[in-house]
Amino acid sequence: MKNLKSTISSFIIFSVIVVSIIIGVLSVISLYDMKINSVEHSQKQILKQVRSQAEDFLNKIEKTATYVLDNYDSENRILKNIIDLNSDISSIFILNNAGKLIDFYATKNDHIYKGFDYSNKVFFKSVNNTKKTYWSNIFLSSLDNKPSISYTLKGKNEIIVILLKIEKFSNFITKFKNSDKSHMIRILDEKGVFIYNPDFQKLVNQRFNVKNNSIYNDLIKNNKQYKLASYIVANTNMKNFGMYTKIDKTKWIIVVRESYDVVLNTLKGYLILVFMLVAFFIIFIMYLIFKVFNKIFKQFDYLQKTINDIANGDYLQTVKLASYKEIHELVKSFEKMKIEINKREDNLKKSLENFEFLFNSTMEAIIIHDTKKCIDVNNVTIKLLGAKTKEDIINKSIYDFIDESSLDNVLNKIHKDIEPYEINLKRLNGEIFTVLTQGKFVELNGMRVKISNFVDITEFKNKDKLIFQQSKMVSMGEMIGNIAHQWRQPLSSISTAASGIKIEKEVGLLDDETLEDSLDMIIKNTRYLSKTIDDFRNFFKIDKDIDIININIIIDKALKLLSASFKNHYIKIKKDFTDNLFIKGYANELTQAFINIINNAKDALKEQDVDKKVIFISTKLEDNKVVIYIKDNAGGIPESIQSKIFEPYFTTKHKKQGTGIGLYMTHQIVVDHMEGRIDIQNVKTVYENCEYLGCEFKIYFNSVEST
Repeated sequence: MKNLKSTISSFIIFSVIVVSIIIGVLSVISLYDMKINSVEHSQKQILKQVRSQAEDFLNKIEKTATYVLDNYDSENRILKNIIDLNSDISSIFILNNAGKLIDFYATKNDHIYKGFDYSNKVFFKSVNNTKKTYWSNIFLSSLDNKPSISYTLKGKNEIIVILLKIEKFSNFITKFKNSDKSHMIRILDEKGVFIYNPDFQKLVNQRFNVKNNSIYNDLIKNNKQYKLASYIVANTNMKNFGMYTKIDKTKWIIVVRESYDVVLNTLKGYLILVFMLVAFFIIFIMYLIFKVFNKIFKQFDYLQKTINDIANGDYLQTVKLASYKEIHELVKSFEKMKIEINKREDNLKKSLENFEFLFNSTMEAIIIHDTKKCIDVNNVTIKLLGAKTKEDIINKSIYDFIDESSLDNVLNKIHKDIEPYEINLKRLNGEIFTVLTQGKFVELNGMRVKISNFVDITEFKNKDKLIFQQSKMVSMGEMIGNIAHQWRQPLSSISTAASGIKIEKEVGLLDDETLEDSLDMIIKNTRYLSKTIDDFRNFFKIDKDIDIININIIIDKALKLLSASFKNHYIKIKKDFTDNLFIKGYANELTQAFINIINNAKDALKEQDVDKKVIFISTKLEDNKVVIYIKDNAGGIPESIQSKIFEPYFTTKHKKQGTGIGLYMTHQIVVDHMEGRIDIQNVKTVYENCEYLGCEFKIYFNSVEST
């Protein structure tokens, strides 16, 4: 069993550590996010600043070119004045539409002469009547070997070309450095070629293209402008954070970057601080908790010791009041519980005495047993089984007292809580008797046992046998009446034939043919009488074994035995049978049950003044059940007595006409002997365009396959 103190200690330690780790992790994540947000904000501001500076620089040059185009005169000194006032401009060329140099001014005019042909230069070929302006990529000037760009503006008769030094712009963006002294800004042209990289000038000189590298694929291609992303530097394989923007006029891509390692290094100090704070928090909280925890559990230990003493029967033991309110309330509750336990022990003793009294004073035999042996019995059981004392029964197998005829039934049902059922028991002297039994499983002293009760129904069974015999005798009386009906006509025919032979013999008119015909008729009717005797004799045979029987054949057998009675009372039988319906049962008993129901309908019809007297009999298969419908048009049975018609000796007929045991025995045969069901209700029936009210019996049996 787990120790509460250890469990709570482990839980507190685990909880404090987990909570502290979660707080630490969340703090680290928060710091990381703050740092990333800071990097993103800083880079975004730098990009905007560089872009603004670049656009101002480009706009200024475009305005200068427009001014030159509008105010140029070969006689004035406008070109010189502009270059003198703008240190960013190294040269201004005035070309005609054929690309010939017609005028120029340069800070260094080595090897430049009027009349030079620039028609093959990119800055000339890139403008035409539809495209009036052109910005070149950065290139190294042939004049001073410094990074330069050119701007071309086409007028009506002249083309203005301004060569620019970007040294001043370069100096501006070179000021932006990371904490590791590396430059933050990189510039690519629209094709992905480095045009500015102060940390790796070699890549610029080699016109290194980054379109197949991480800086292009991870940073530029898959992200929007001003969106922070990470990428791998091509020549160092180091991870950087960065973002980019584009200059629309020149198609430049300006990238700002910072080393990933540098960013993380700035977090190390914060991480160490967070770790120290978390460790201090854990130690401090653990100290406070365990200081209080130990004080509380000292009182719990004392309380536990006192409770153990009380549990061992020392009810005089008292518990000291505690310093904590909750424990104080617990002590008060325990004192109250101690008083209640005393009361309950007294009540339990009384309840046990009452149980023993009820256990031994009930009229039913009770056996407490498991699936094998008897554990306890009451006094009625001792008497019922013919024992002298409990010791004659206790510790013996429950199966020792069950007759072999009921053993399989008990083995199937002993492990279940089920409805009452009949079994045969045997006394210690071997005498067999019948009981009605039912049991229920309960927990007793940690054991799963069954409490079974038994009621001796031998006397009731004998009464049932007597009633059954009475029913048989009544049926025999009715059958004798049916025999009389069956024999009346053939006996009359035999008598007529014999009398005719005698008279014809006396008057001398008897010939061989007449004699032979009369004798044949006598033989035929004699055989009919013999067959009738066989049918009635078979009806009274006792069924010993259950058989698979065809329900339609049984009904036809019952109808055949009653056929003469139907004719005498002008009752028609309407059959509607479904073929091949089989059940398990006792053929003769079931025949008697059907005769009882049909006789009941016949007697009801005899009392009714109706022109057409009909009994409807049908068989069907419904939900794997064989269902037999027997109904009449005799007006039905009052609902007030429908629930009583299956009771023994209940009858609505005159005492001379009925005994009241026919339908009772029918119910016994269908329900108890053959595990069927029988229902009754009044129904309306239409026959030959007339509606009648009558009683309908519905008998249900489980369907089986024919063998």
